[in-house]
Amino acid sequence: MDARKRLSLLALGVLVLAGCKGKGSPEGIVSLSAPAEQVAADPATVPKEGGPRIGAVEMAAPVYLKPDRRSPKIGYLRAGATAVRGEKPAAFDDCQGGYYRVLPAGYICAEGSASIDMKHPILRALTRRPDLAKPMPYPYAFVRAIAPNYYRPATKAEQFQYEMRLKEHLRSYKRLQKKWDAIEVGANDVPLDAEGNAIGEPPTEAPDLPDQELYGGDGNDAIPWFFQGGRKIPNISTFKVPDYAIITNRVARHAGLALIGTFVGDNDRRFAMTTDARLVPTSKLKPARGSTFHGVDMRKGWELPLAFVRVPDAYKYDTSKRSLEKAGKLAFHTPIQLTGKSMRIGETRLVEAKDGTWLKDSDVAIAVKPSELPSFAAKTKKWIDISILSQILILYEGTKPVYATAVATGRDGLGDPKKTYSTVRGTFKIREKHVTTTMDSHEVGNKFELRDVPWVQYFEAGYALHAAPWHDEYGKPRSHGCINLSPIDARRVFMWTDPPLPTDWHGVQASESTGEGTVVNIHP
Repeated sequence: MDARKRLSLLALGVLVLAGCKGKGSPEGIVSLSAPAEQVAADPATVPKEGGPRIGAVEMAAPVYLKPDRRSPKIGYLRAGATAVRGEKPAAFDDCQGGYYRVLPAGYICAEGSASIDMKHPILRALTRRPDLAKPMPYPYAFVRAIAPNYYRPATKAEQFQYEMRLKEHLRSYKRLQKKWDAIEVGANDVPLDAEGNAIGEPPTEAPDLPDQELYGGDGNDAIPWFFQGGRKIPNISTFKVPDYAIITNRVARHAGLALIGTFVGDNDRRFAMTTDARLVPTSKLKPARGSTFHGVDMRKGWELPLAFVRVPDAYKYDTSKRSLEKAGKLAFHTPIQLTGKSMRIGETRLVEAKDGTWLKDSDVAIAVKPSELPSFAAKTKKWIDISILSQILILYEGTKPVYATAVATGRDGLGDPKKTYSTVRGTFKIREKHVTTTMDSHEVGNKFELRDVPWVQYFEAGYALHAAPWHDEYGKPRSHGCINLSPIDARRVFMWTDPPLPTDWHGVQASESTGEGTVVNIHP
């Protein structure tokens, strides 16, 4: 049975949480406590490929296990997204527009947060979907200076009214734009195979990307129809304002944003649109393209033990004279095959590379073969092994390692997770998976908002595996408890774990209906 047929029999679930150690959001989804009941179906209520669609007209449109608001929420559609539905509602009950059964499972109420009118302004306006084929599923940017979140395009006068010292800012931007907006080679520049394994080196120079592409555009700099003469789409942000508002709030420095559109407005100024249909002037943004670091496919000649260089100034050494003679520099994040031999010279512990040179073990994150595998490592069962001391993640299928990489766990190491920024230890299971979700944290020492963090997989309370496009320090503890991965690795792990992500959905929750989530084994 293929994945789509299997998923059509499942009831799916998602849970939107607010970051590591975060609280459940108002969109929190109840865990399933029992298998879905069979509902007698009129053939016209059953969705079929190529059939009519229903779309989300608010930031999230819940999908219910049954055609009943009292039923558990098993998923949601992201604003602007659509899913195949049945031709007729399956029930009305407490939904005046009717509950439509959708693919691959569940029911959406065609009222309030969802509509079957494909000409609805939100469905016409928010057409850009996350690109699941890329490590960075949207164009991303970080706020370089406190920026306004405009509700509609601001006139020149309004820009000067709401942005302090704007004259000086624009003068500096005009002079330094090329430097300020310069980009580096990013995660999406690395070629990947169908599983998400890197199959080639990134280019030596960053691509020459126009502002249109950097900030989420479609090649047209004209003000879109829904912002001409004011705002012509409803507010879907959680920040509520009256329809006549010019600005919603301000975005703090260092905040991370995902972008779905851009245009040039009044004052000859470019604006970018975020996923909740608010606007930010791009002169106050810095494009973020994510690290090119990635792990290795263990089925392609690699074996344990191996290591990843985790410091910028690492060297390999010739120890033939029982001294540390530099034998060459090691590139940051380079994977190195080890022999398993180690030695000490004075206070320095070294490990041997396959080419006969030696590395300081403090310079590398080392993936080793465990002396004893856990009891659940049987047959082809998928499980994830994470070592806090080694800062290593390994994907296993039974006893066979299939992928290994360096990660960044809680910055307080083996401390008490209840009292420190440490990662929980124990055996867990993936509870739910999200293509993107919003997180708040104190990463890099300042509290800042992280909207649409990619490839989030919660496994215990607010602890998750997720991409961390805001840093490149994989192999070192630095998070507030979550497991930080590079965008390439986060997508690779996300696409490998169970339960699988269904088409058109933004997430899936493990349950009796969907099957178990992949085991996550975290140890010292």
